[in-house]
Amino acid sequence: MLDIIRLIIPIFITILLGYLTVSFGLLNKDHFKAMGLFVIKVALPCMLIVSISSQDFTTLLQVPYLVSFGLVSFVVFSIALFIYFKLFKQSLTHASVMAMGSSMSNTGFIGSGLLYLFLGEKAAIYFGMSFLLENFIVFLLFLICLEIGKSKTTFKNILKSGILSIIQNPIVIALFLGFVFSACDIVLPHILIKALQPIGQTAMPLGLLVIGGSLYGISIASQSNLARDAMIISTLKLILMPLLVYSLFLLFPSADAEMIFAGTLLASVSMVGIFAVFGQQYEMQKVPAILLICTLCSILSLSTVIHFLHV
Repeated sequence: MLDIIRLIIPIFITILLGYLTVSFGLLNKDHFKAMGLFVIKVALPCMLIVSISSQDFTTLLQVPYLVSFGLVSFVVFSIALFIYFKLFKQSLTHASVMAMGSSMSNTGFIGSGLLYLFLGEKAAIYFGMSFLLENFIVFLLFLICLEIGKSKTTFKNILKSGILSIIQNPIVIALFLGFVFSACDIVLPHILIKALQPIGQTAMPLGLLVIGGSLYGISIASQSNLARDAMIISTLKLILMPLLVYSLFLLFPSADAEMIFAGTLLASVSMVGIFAVFGQQYEMQKVPAILLICTLCSILSLSTVIHFLHV
Protein backbone atom coordinates (compact mmCIF):
# COMPACT_ATOMS: atom_id res chain seq x y z
CA MET A 1 0.00 0.00 0.00
CA LEU A 2 2.89 2.37 0.71
CA ASP A 3 4.10 1.97 -2.88
CA ILE A 4 0.64 2.91 -4.15
CA ILE A 5 0.48 5.95 -1.88
CA ARG A 6 3.92 7.08 -3.07
CA LEU A 7 2.69 6.97 -6.66
CA ILE A 8 -0.53 8.84 -5.90
CA ILE A 9 0.83 11.59 -3.60
CA PRO A 10 2.52 13.55 -6.47
CA ILE A 11 -0.87 13.69 -8.19
CA PHE A 12 -2.44 15.47 -5.23
CA ILE A 13 0.55 17.78 -4.81
CA THR A 14 0.28 18.89 -8.45
CA ILE A 15 -3.47 19.42 -8.08
CA LEU A 16 -2.81 21.49 -4.95
CA LEU A 17 -0.32 23.64 -6.85
CA GLY A 18 -2.97 24.37 -9.46
CA TYR A 19 -5.41 25.34 -6.73
CA LEU A 20 -2.86 27.60 -5.01
CA THR A 21 -1.93 29.22 -8.31
CA VAL A 22 -5.46 30.54 -8.68
CA SER A 23 -5.83 31.19 -4.95
CA PHE A 24 -2.82 33.55 -4.93
CA GLY A 25 -3.86 35.25 -8.16
CA LEU A 26 -0.90 34.07 -10.24
CA LEU A 27 -3.33 32.78 -12.88
CA ASN A 28 -7.10 32.89 -13.21
CA LYS A 29 -9.63 30.30 -14.36
CA ASP A 30 -9.62 31.58 -17.93
CA HIS A 31 -5.90 30.84 -18.09
CA PHE A 32 -6.58 27.29 -16.94
CA LYS A 33 -9.29 26.85 -19.57
CA ALA A 34 -6.73 27.81 -22.23
CA MET A 35 -4.28 25.41 -20.60
CA GLY A 36 -6.89 22.66 -20.80
CA LEU A 37 -7.37 23.31 -24.52
CA PHE A 38 -3.61 23.08 -25.01
CA VAL A 39 -3.59 19.69 -23.27
CA ILE A 40 -6.43 18.38 -25.46
CA LYS A 41 -5.40 19.82 -28.82
CA VAL A 42 -1.58 19.85 -28.64
CA ALA A 43 0.06 17.99 -25.74
CA LEU A 44 -2.13 14.89 -25.80
CA PRO A 45 -1.80 14.31 -29.59
CA CYS A 46 1.99 14.68 -29.30
CA MET A 47 2.06 12.13 -26.49
CA LEU A 48 -0.16 9.68 -28.37
CA ILE A 49 1.74 9.68 -31.65
CA VAL A 50 5.10 9.17 -29.93
CA SER A 51 3.85 6.55 -27.45
CA ILE A 52 1.79 4.46 -29.85
CA SER A 53 4.28 4.54 -32.73
CA SER A 54 7.04 3.32 -30.40
CA GLN A 55 5.11 0.16 -29.43
CA ASP A 56 6.29 -3.15 -30.88
CA PHE A 57 3.17 -4.12 -32.83
CA THR A 58 3.93 -7.86 -32.67
CA THR A 59 3.74 -7.82 -28.86
CA LEU A 60 0.32 -6.16 -28.88
CA LEU A 61 -1.56 -9.15 -30.30
CA GLN A 62 -2.25 -11.32 -27.25
CA VAL A 63 -5.85 -12.35 -27.86
CA PRO A 64 -6.92 -13.09 -24.24
CA TYR A 65 -5.75 -9.66 -23.13
CA LEU A 66 -7.17 -7.78 -26.10
CA VAL A 67 -10.57 -9.46 -25.82
CA SER A 68 -10.87 -9.22 -22.02
CA PHE A 69 -9.66 -5.67 -21.49
CA GLY A 70 -11.13 -4.29 -24.73
CA LEU A 71 -14.58 -5.83 -24.33
CA VAL A 72 -14.88 -4.79 -20.69
CA SER A 73 -13.83 -1.22 -21.51
CA PHE A 74 -16.60 -1.07 -24.12
CA VAL A 75 -19.18 -2.62 -21.78
CA VAL A 76 -18.42 -0.30 -18.84
CA PHE A 77 -18.43 2.74 -21.12
CA SER A 78 -21.83 1.67 -22.47
CA ILE A 79 -23.27 1.08 -19.00
CA ALA A 80 -22.21 4.52 -17.77
CA LEU A 81 -23.50 6.15 -20.96
CA PHE A 82 -26.86 4.42 -20.51
CA ILE A 83 -27.10 5.44 -16.84
CA TYR A 84 -26.46 9.12 -17.45
CA PHE A 85 -28.08 9.57 -20.86
CA LYS A 86 -31.15 7.35 -20.50
CA LEU A 87 -31.80 7.02 -16.78
CA PHE A 88 -30.66 10.43 -15.53
CA LYS A 89 -31.63 12.27 -18.75
CA GLN A 90 -28.32 14.12 -18.95
CA SER A 91 -27.05 15.54 -22.24
CA LEU A 92 -25.03 13.17 -24.41
CA THR A 93 -21.99 15.39 -23.91
CA HIS A 94 -22.33 15.12 -20.12
CA ALA A 95 -23.01 11.38 -20.30
CA SER A 96 -20.02 10.70 -22.56
CA VAL A 97 -17.63 12.49 -20.18
CA MET A 98 -18.91 10.40 -17.28
CA ALA A 99 -18.67 7.24 -19.39
CA MET A 100 -15.06 7.99 -20.28
CA GLY A 101 -14.24 8.51 -16.61
CA SER A 102 -15.86 5.18 -15.74
CA SER A 103 -13.92 3.10 -18.27
CA MET A 104 -10.54 4.71 -19.02
CA SER A 105 -7.76 4.15 -16.48
CA ASN A 106 -4.85 6.40 -15.60
CA THR A 107 -2.62 3.88 -17.36
CA GLY A 108 0.11 6.33 -18.33
CA PHE A 109 0.94 7.56 -14.83
CA ILE A 110 -0.32 5.33 -11.99
CA GLY A 111 -0.82 2.14 -13.99
CA SER A 112 2.55 2.10 -15.72
CA GLY A 113 4.36 2.95 -12.49
CA LEU A 114 2.75 0.06 -10.62
CA LEU A 115 3.27 -2.41 -13.47
CA TYR A 116 6.97 -1.62 -13.73
CA LEU A 117 7.24 -1.88 -9.97
CA PHE A 118 5.90 -5.46 -9.96
CA LEU A 119 6.73 -6.81 -13.44
CA GLY A 120 9.84 -4.93 -14.52
CA GLU A 121 10.41 -4.70 -18.29
CA LYS A 122 7.53 -7.10 -19.01
CA ALA A 123 5.19 -4.29 -17.96
CA ALA A 124 5.70 -2.59 -21.32
CA ILE A 125 3.75 -5.35 -23.11
CA TYR A 126 0.62 -4.97 -20.99
CA PHE A 127 0.93 -1.21 -20.80
CA GLY A 128 1.12 -1.03 -24.59
CA MET A 129 -1.94 -3.21 -25.15
CA SER A 130 -4.02 -1.34 -22.55
CA PHE A 131 -2.91 2.01 -23.93
CA LEU A 132 -4.00 1.06 -27.45
CA LEU A 133 -7.33 -0.43 -26.33
CA GLU A 134 -8.25 2.56 -24.17
CA ASN A 135 -7.52 5.03 -26.94
CA PHE A 136 -8.94 3.09 -29.88
CA ILE A 137 -12.08 1.91 -28.05
CA VAL A 138 -12.95 4.20 -25.15
CA PHE A 139 -11.51 7.47 -26.38
CA LEU A 140 -12.81 7.12 -29.94
CA LEU A 141 -16.27 6.25 -28.60
CA PHE A 142 -16.03 9.27 -26.33
CA LEU A 143 -15.09 11.62 -29.20
CA ILE A 144 -17.90 10.26 -31.39
CA CYS A 145 -20.45 10.76 -28.60
CA LEU A 146 -19.15 14.28 -28.02
CA GLU A 147 -19.57 15.09 -31.70
CA ILE A 148 -23.10 13.70 -31.76
CA GLY A 149 -23.92 15.65 -28.59
CA LYS A 150 -22.54 18.92 -29.93
CA SER A 151 -24.24 18.67 -33.33
CA LYS A 152 -27.57 17.45 -31.90
CA THR A 153 -27.89 14.86 -34.62
CA THR A 154 -28.03 11.10 -35.00
CA PHE A 155 -25.20 8.65 -35.40
CA LYS A 156 -26.32 8.01 -39.00
CA ASN A 157 -26.06 11.71 -39.81
CA ILE A 158 -22.69 11.85 -38.10
CA LEU A 159 -21.48 9.14 -40.45
CA LYS A 160 -22.90 11.04 -43.43
CA SER A 161 -21.93 14.62 -42.70
CA GLY A 162 -20.05 14.90 -39.41
CA ILE A 163 -17.35 12.29 -39.80
CA LEU A 164 -15.00 14.90 -41.24
CA SER A 165 -14.96 16.84 -37.96
CA ILE A 166 -14.00 13.65 -36.11
CA ILE A 167 -11.27 12.80 -38.60
CA GLN A 168 -9.86 16.32 -38.26
CA ASN A 169 -9.63 16.03 -34.47
CA PRO A 170 -5.90 16.20 -33.55
CA ILE A 171 -6.28 13.28 -31.13
CA VAL A 172 -7.82 11.04 -33.79
CA ILE A 173 -5.11 11.99 -36.28
CA ALA A 174 -2.43 11.17 -33.70
CA LEU A 175 -4.07 7.82 -32.88
CA PHE A 176 -4.26 6.85 -36.54
CA LEU A 177 -0.71 7.87 -37.38
CA GLY A 178 0.70 6.19 -34.30
CA PHE A 179 -1.11 2.95 -35.10
CA VAL A 180 0.01 2.97 -38.76
CA PHE A 181 3.62 3.67 -37.81
CA SER A 182 3.58 0.86 -35.25
CA ALA A 183 1.91 -1.63 -37.62
CA CYS A 184 4.29 -0.77 -40.48
CA ASP A 185 7.32 -0.71 -38.18
CA ILE A 186 8.06 2.90 -39.14
CA VAL A 187 10.37 4.64 -36.68
CA LEU A 188 9.82 8.34 -36.20
CA PRO A 189 12.92 10.44 -36.95
CA HIS A 190 14.87 11.04 -33.76
CA ILE A 191 14.75 14.80 -34.25
CA LEU A 192 10.94 14.66 -34.46
CA ILE A 193 10.71 12.56 -31.30
CA LYS A 194 12.95 15.06 -29.50
CA ALA A 195 10.53 17.81 -30.49
CA LEU A 196 7.22 16.05 -29.80
CA GLN A 197 8.08 14.03 -26.70
CA PRO A 198 8.69 16.96 -24.29
CA ILE A 199 5.43 18.57 -25.44
CA GLY A 200 3.56 15.31 -24.89
CA GLN A 201 5.06 14.88 -21.45
CA THR A 202 3.37 18.11 -20.35
CA ALA A 203 -0.11 16.57 -20.82
CA MET A 204 -0.15 14.83 -17.44
CA PRO A 205 1.19 17.61 -15.16
CA LEU A 206 -0.73 20.37 -16.96
CA GLY A 207 -3.90 18.30 -16.79
CA LEU A 208 -3.49 17.94 -13.03
CA LEU A 209 -2.82 21.67 -12.66
CA VAL A 210 -6.04 22.34 -14.59
CA ILE A 211 -7.91 20.11 -12.15
CA GLY A 212 -6.56 22.08 -9.20
CA GLY A 213 -7.36 25.43 -10.82
CA SER A 214 -10.87 24.21 -11.63
CA LEU A 215 -11.51 23.33 -7.98
CA TYR A 216 -10.83 26.87 -6.74
CA GLY A 217 -13.98 28.77 -5.86
CA ILE A 218 -16.25 25.75 -6.20
CA SER A 219 -18.45 24.90 -3.24
CA ILE A 220 -18.40 21.12 -3.13
CA ALA A 221 -21.48 21.14 -0.92
CA SER A 222 -23.44 23.03 -3.59
CA GLN A 223 -22.73 20.49 -6.34
CA SER A 224 -25.90 18.55 -6.94
CA ASN A 225 -25.68 14.78 -6.86
CA LEU A 226 -21.92 14.79 -6.22
CA ALA A 227 -22.11 11.90 -3.75
CA ARG A 228 -24.33 9.91 -6.13
CA ASP A 229 -22.07 10.47 -9.13
CA ALA A 230 -18.87 9.79 -7.21
CA MET A 231 -20.34 6.52 -5.93
CA ILE A 232 -21.54 5.44 -9.39
CA ILE A 233 -18.31 6.30 -11.21
CA SER A 234 -16.10 4.80 -8.48
CA THR A 235 -18.17 1.60 -8.42
CA LEU A 236 -18.03 1.18 -12.19
CA LYS A 237 -14.35 2.04 -12.46
CA LEU A 238 -12.85 0.45 -9.35
CA ILE A 239 -15.14 -2.53 -8.71
CA LEU A 240 -17.12 -3.58 -11.79
CA MET A 241 -14.37 -3.07 -14.36
CA PRO A 242 -11.63 -5.10 -12.60
CA LEU A 243 -14.12 -7.85 -11.66
CA LEU A 244 -15.27 -8.19 -15.27
CA VAL A 245 -11.71 -8.17 -16.62
CA TYR A 246 -10.69 -10.85 -14.13
CA SER A 247 -13.75 -12.97 -14.92
CA LEU A 248 -13.17 -12.85 -18.67
CA PHE A 249 -9.52 -13.80 -18.27
CA LEU A 250 -10.65 -17.00 -16.56
CA LEU A 251 -12.40 -18.04 -19.79
CA PHE A 252 -9.06 -18.21 -21.61
CA PRO A 253 -6.84 -21.19 -20.71
CA SER A 254 -3.86 -19.38 -22.26
CA ALA A 255 -4.17 -16.44 -19.85
CA ASP A 256 -1.42 -16.95 -17.28
CA ALA A 257 -1.22 -15.49 -13.78
CA GLU A 258 0.99 -12.61 -14.89
CA MET A 259 -1.44 -11.51 -17.62
CA ILE A 260 -4.42 -11.77 -15.27
CA PHE A 261 -2.61 -9.71 -12.63
CA ALA A 262 -1.53 -7.02 -15.10
CA GLY A 263 -4.93 -6.60 -16.72
CA THR A 264 -6.88 -6.61 -13.47
CA LEU A 265 -4.45 -4.17 -11.87
CA LEU A 266 -4.74 -1.69 -14.72
CA ALA A 267 -8.53 -2.03 -14.67
CA SER A 268 -8.58 -1.14 -10.96
CA VAL A 269 -6.66 2.13 -11.43
CA SER A 270 -8.62 5.37 -11.09
CA MET A 271 -9.66 7.30 -14.18
CA VAL A 272 -7.35 9.21 -16.49
CA GLY A 273 -6.66 12.86 -15.62
CA ILE A 274 -8.13 14.24 -18.84
CA PHE A 275 -11.52 13.20 -17.46
CA ALA A 276 -11.40 16.36 -15.38
CA VAL A 277 -9.89 18.43 -18.21
CA PHE A 278 -12.82 17.63 -20.50
CA GLY A 279 -15.20 18.14 -17.60
CA GLN A 280 -13.83 21.65 -17.19
CA GLN A 281 -14.19 22.38 -20.91
CA TYR A 282 -17.89 21.49 -20.74
CA GLU A 283 -18.60 23.32 -17.47
CA MET A 284 -19.05 20.15 -15.42
CA GLN A 285 -17.75 21.55 -12.15
CA LYS A 286 -18.21 18.41 -10.07
CA VAL A 287 -15.90 16.30 -12.29
CA PRO A 288 -12.57 17.30 -10.63
CA ALA A 289 -14.03 16.40 -7.23
CA ILE A 290 -15.17 13.02 -8.57
CA LEU A 291 -11.65 12.37 -9.85
CA LEU A 292 -10.16 13.19 -6.44
CA ILE A 293 -12.60 10.90 -4.63
CA CYS A 294 -12.05 8.04 -7.08
CA THR A 295 -8.27 8.39 -6.92
CA LEU A 296 -8.36 8.12 -3.14
CA CYS A 297 -10.64 5.07 -3.32
CA SER A 298 -8.28 3.43 -5.82
CA ILE A 299 -5.79 2.88 -3.00
CA LEU A 300 -8.18 0.19 -1.72
CA SER A 301 -8.93 -1.36 -5.11
CA LEU A 302 -5.25 -1.53 -6.10
CA SER A 303 -4.22 -2.94 -2.73
CA THR A 304 -6.89 -5.65 -3.04
CA VAL A 305 -5.72 -6.71 -6.51
CA ILE A 306 -2.07 -6.76 -5.46
CA HIS A 307 -2.83 -8.76 -2.31
CA PHE A 308 -4.87 -11.49 -4.04
CA LEU A 309 -3.40 -11.71 -7.55
CA HIS A 310 0.28 -10.76 -7.40
CA VAL A 311 2.47 -13.86 -7.53
